[in-house]
Amino acid sequence: MKKTLYLLFGLLIFTTSCEEVSDVMSDEELIDAIINYDNKIEVSEKDLPKSAVSMIGADMPDDVISKAKLAPDLGYEVEMKSSGFFAFELDFERNDNQYFTTSGRKLEASMKDSKWGDKKSKDAKDGKKKRGPCFKFVYPISYTMPDGSIISGNDRKEIHSKMKSFYETYEKTKDSKEPQLNFPISILILDDDKNEHKKQLADYKELKEAMYFCSREKDKDGDGDDKKGDDGKGKRG
Repeated sequence: MKKTLYLLFGLLIFTTSCEEVSDVMSDEELIDAIINYDNKIEVSEKDLPKSAVSMIGADMPDDVISKAKLAPDLGYEVEMKSSGFFAFELDFERNDNQYFTTSGRKLEASMKDSKWGDKKSKDAKDGKKKRGPCFKFVYPISYTMPDGSIISGNDRKEIHSKMKSFYETYEKTKDSKEPQLNFPISILILDDDKNEHKKQLADYKELKEAMYFCSREKDKDGDGDDKKGDDGKGKRG
């Protein structure tokens, strides 16, 4: 009798392992599993399934892939950015990572809070990494462009759209400066009780410190990359 039970149990494990993970887990569960996978492997865009790349291009034509990671046997996590030719600080507040199965099917998730994502509260005990930005920018925000003109907007997409229009007519050279974020600015942060607080940042150094702190907080959960700049403190350019 015991031998029969062991045989049936072994057959069940073998059958499940041969199935697509996406066939036995919901999209939400699979996304959580990918996020919480500790040893994701960084891959290039050419390593992604063609269907995933095509879908990203169709759904997000104004964005480019920043980085992609594979959680073996689970799927891909793809981080997006607004531009391929200069660092865009406002991307730090993005909350739109894309997730795909290993075969390239897009995973759909329902975020509980479209602004902050599924942020962890101080009494959360599940140990899971939560989706959502570490802080949000307070708009309007302005940038000084390489020719000295000012571009401003009431959200990230508006500002980036104006920047794209600027570069359609601006002749960039090797000596051209990148767009410079104008300070002071303010950010919104969420405390352990999920209350919003506004904090003013006086210069680029303080912004980099805020970004670095967020990265360290993510690292405590075993996720997140160090987003420090080249020197971790000074103004880029």
